[in-house]
Amino acid sequence: MRTIENAGSSGIERRSEIASSWANAKIQNLREALIEWGSEAAPFFIAIPMGIFGVQHFIYLDFVAHFIPEWIPWRGVWACFTGAALIAAASGIILKLWGRWAATLLGIMIFLWVVLLHTSRIAAQPAEFAEWRGIFQALAMSGCAFVLAGNAGSARSLKAAPFFIGIAMMGLGLEHFIFAKVTAPQLPVWIPGTELGNYLAGALLIACGAGIFWTRTRRNSAFLLAILVFSSMAVFHLPVALRSSRFESDWTKTFVISGGAILLAKLSKKTKPGVETPGFDKSSVLRD
Repeated sequence: MRTIENAGSSGIERRSEIASSWANAKIQNLREALIEWGSEAAPFFIAIPMGIFGVQHFIYLDFVAHFIPEWIPWRGVWACFTGAALIAAASGIILKLWGRWAATLLGIMIFLWVVLLHTSRIAAQPAEFAEWRGIFQALAMSGCAFVLAGNAGSARSLKAAPFFIGIAMMGLGLEHFIFAKVTAPQLPVWIPGTELGNYLAGALLIACGAGIFWTRTRRNSAFLLAILVFSSMAVFHLPVALRSSRFESDWTKTFVISGGAILLAKLSKKTKPGVETPGFDKSSVLRD
């Protein structure tokens, strides 16, 4: 009798293992399919918003020039130059004309914004939420541009990109705790427990950012970040942009960050399901 019971129990366990293996395989296949599709769309996710930002530099020239610190001379000239550079970089990426250089120079230019523009504005207004959000968004977009350059063959860009994105995501996540009175009310009212949701979103961003630092967790963390940021665009940022009477840039920035994150997930080296190895997958890197 016990032999029959043991055989039945073993059969149930065996079927459970088979079902679990089948489910895991399906999830892995879905993840890889999403990464492959997302990596194909990533250059457009990054380039199109940059082109939009470039056009805005000319439409809102006075505002952009005012954003530049006063100690920098010829602010209007630099605003026009930056707008033209953004449009040129976006065109080069989309048309695949010197794409590696276009993405590399784009990443460098945005990083210069972080150093020259955002740091001075934070020094002047250290308690302003928008300034902290701006510097971390710019740092993340610089990292995304470097990921795109790495996909086109720039190994040096790939070394810096994960750290730029990781630091930026951890910073944006911490904002959900430090500036909770600002971030919590921004969640849609139809989402229950907006305060808890605010903290959960912050914790997820911190976890993804930290995971991107380590090569063993980079692929999964970057993939989760891409899903999280893209979902926030569809659920929150895009509805806000559609209701607003002025142009809201955050929804376009989510395209850049989600595109860079999914591309980073593709480039992260992997030997077998669930196991990451140091470095990047050279077979996934394109050459100009």
